[in-house]
Amino acid sequence: MVTIHIRFRDWQASGIHRIRNFGEDLWRTFRDNKRVSIDLGEIDRCVDEITFSARGSHVRRAVKEAEVVMREHMVDKESEIVVEDGTAQA
Repeated sequence: MVTIHIRFRDWQASGIHRIRNFGEDLWRTFRDNKRVSIDLGEIDRCVDEITFSARGSHVRRAVKEAEVVMREHMVDKESEIVVEDGTAQA
């Protein structure tokens, strides 16, 4: 499993409710996917980062799907996706 972080550069400007609404949609996107692990409880407590895990070859696809949800919620300009190895993806 590879951990994927969506980090908000200025969470106060983004707003906790907006971040959590985005996180809930992200959870709905992945909830039935056996190759992705995402915790709704963690999203409900998040402040500046949402974390989820993807397995093996599904990492790239999970990142692409997260980017789509980010654009839908218009948080793509105020956040970034970072794969656990530290490589920025968006």
